[in-house]
Amino acid sequence: MSVIRSRVASPETLLLVALVAVGAAVRYVGFPTVSPDYASFIRPWGQFIASHGGFEAVGENFANYNVPYLYLLAGLVWLDQHLPGTLLPLVKLLSVGFDVMLAYYAARIVALRNRDWRLAALAGLVVLLLPTVVLNGAYWAQCDSIYAAFVMAGLYHLLRDRPWLAMALVGVAFSFKLQTVFVFPVLMVLVLAGRLRWYQLSAIPAVYVLLAVPAWLAGRPFGDLMLIYSEQSGQYQSLTLNAPTVYTFVKAAPVMLATLRTAGTLLAVAAVLVLAYTVLIRRVRLDSPGILLLAATSAILVPFLLPGMHERYFILAETLTVVAAFWLPRRMWFVPILVQFASFLSYAAYLFKAGSGAVDLRILALLMFTALIASIAVLLRHNAPDPEPERLAPTPVSHTIAG
Repeated sequence: MSVIRSRVASPETLLLVALVAVGAAVRYVGFPTVSPDYASFIRPWGQFIASHGGFEAVGENFANYNVPYLYLLAGLVWLDQHLPGTLLPLVKLLSVGFDVMLAYYAARIVALRNRDWRLAALAGLVVLLLPTVVLNGAYWAQCDSIYAAFVMAGLYHLLRDRPWLAMALVGVAFSFKLQTVFVFPVLMVLVLAGRLRWYQLSAIPAVYVLLAVPAWLAGRPFGDLMLIYSEQSGQYQSLTLNAPTVYTFVKAAPVMLATLRTAGTLLAVAAVLVLAYTVLIRRVRLDSPGILLLAATSAILVPFLLPGMHERYFILAETLTVVAAFWLPRRMWFVPILVQFASFLSYAAYLFKAGSGAVDLRILALLMFTALIASIAVLLRHNAPDPEPERLAPTPVSHTIAG
């Protein structure tokens, strides 16, 4: 009991509590902000749900988000009907709740590496206080922290040798956002290396189908539910939507956009296959730090090379590089700084209404490219004994993931 009292009253605990309070306060400040996405999409969706029988509305095709988010939005609309005028803060509070989940599992992953609870708590707070994570939900009213939180949870359980639970959580993430595919290369490499059984991946589509059932029962065609993401992929024709990607250097006539998008997608697939091939032939150690490095690298590589990316699609890269840096601080400390700097400033033109001249996206793309090259270099050198101090690894993590 005395140990608990001393821990609660310690200066470190007081500072951590202060940081949590700052994180809550900076989000509260953004709650009244009505973002263009909320005004153009989420609020009209809420109005449609309210005027079409509440949850029954999920049987209609009225939104370009997958149905699990619409289930949650229907619940928020029901609350708004009993507490009028609360939909905007409720939508943002939902995202903030998943910010907390994202930070929690980031801390849990770091705790696998170090017994010191203070370091794990610091990792979680860094994720919680990342400017892009703060802005995404509390200011933008976006929900990217939802799928990112389930990806982080799935990665944690993967490292704990719980592959079925891990894949189920990844399936939940995929059911919320297609951008979950940014970490699918990790699963491919683990299967090819024999570290994960191919049939365990079946949990991902199983969860996807299961979460679509309520909307199907409400009247939406099953085929429509299975093809939501194929419809989303053709929604935007631009090569980049304020995202710091390779396409900031490409100028193309409108007639060439479709061809370039197809070619760019194929080249991104080729890059993933080359990375997987290189990881395997170099015999990169797919232990816990190796898996984290691969996840962080994949989360940068895929959106950097894919056309049609939004600036907020780097949320997995932003958070996974932080976790990787806490595991391998001497080699990775600067990578999340580069990623965060590039990603945060790419928000400016849209979210802050700063105009297209506020920041040169080509410079930010170079920063993201530098982070990508650095993470690949660290990953491919992870086939030698870990140079990190032995004291950083007091908690054994099993070498067998497949179970």
